[in-house]
Amino acid sequence: MKKRPITAAVLGSVIAAAALTGCGGAAPGLSAAPLPTASGPVRPPTVARGLPAERDLTAMVLPATGRDSRLTQGLDGFAQLVGHARLQECAEQAGVRLPEVPPPAYIGWSDLPDLGFIGRHGLTMSVPALPSASPSARAAGRTDRAAQQRCETEGRTAAKEFKDLYSPLQSLWWPEVSAVRDDPRAREALRTLPGCLARYDVEVEDEDAFFALVDRTVQGIEDGAEATRADRGLGAAYAACMAPVEAVREPLRTARRTAFEAAHRDELRTLERGLLPRIRELEHRHGLTFGHPVP
Repeated sequence: MKKRPITAAVLGSVIAAAALTGCGGAAPGLSAAPLPTASGPVRPPTVARGLPAERDLTAMVLPATGRDSRLTQGLDGFAQLVGHARLQECAEQAGVRLPEVPPPAYIGWSDLPDLGFIGRHGLTMSVPALPSASPSARAAGRTDRAAQQRCETEGRTAAKEFKDLYSPLQSLWWPEVSAVRDDPRAREALRTLPGCLARYDVEVEDEDAFFALVDRTVQGIEDGAEATRADRGLGAAYAACMAPVEAVREPLRTARRTAFEAAHRDELRTLERGLLPRIRELEHRHGLTFGHPVP
């Protein structure tokens, strides 16, 4: 699957565009005209806590829509949480400082754009799965790189053991998601994107060029508030213009999922019996709570 995370890598290009009036010129592909206003008040995204219903398990493991992908992000985020918890436990037991590792976060996919989220928060927002360790917590203990590396390995192993419950089946599903891009109906729908974006004075040739424009723009703005505002404006334009594209692609992915479920019924039944109980067990063992991002 084409997994292009919509994260801070994109943040740079939107900010340069927001600083246009102060710099005297527009970033390539973006005029000084106002972008659409993102929906809702400016506030950080939230995390819905609690296990999904059993009826949502298929959508969580085999997402076909951007809305489905919120649960999928929750599943992958929980795997990160498990690994991070084991890392912390190991470091505490060994009496060493917590290694500098990326904190768990919920990350989306460009092949499954969550337009409700993007339209409100922009294209670069990643949602922490839990707060990062404080500097004092990271500084506690002695520095022992060999012990820290051992703990990092234990953390990665714990995360992988959990992901191994669902990733073999899910890895067979991702090519089905990616294949929808090559469907003639989906390709025809996506051709409307540049023309729609042009109505917001965003001039790009295709979707990849749009992401490159966002990247250039956001990285060029030093003021964090201006960067966020510009990112949200481009996200609102993208969400508006991708809505008719997703209206074509979502039914295609859903039909593929129906066929996929029929072909992998036994594997899904195994997951239904084991995945949610395993999550509950790990929640209890590590003091974690399953969650997923919501707009």
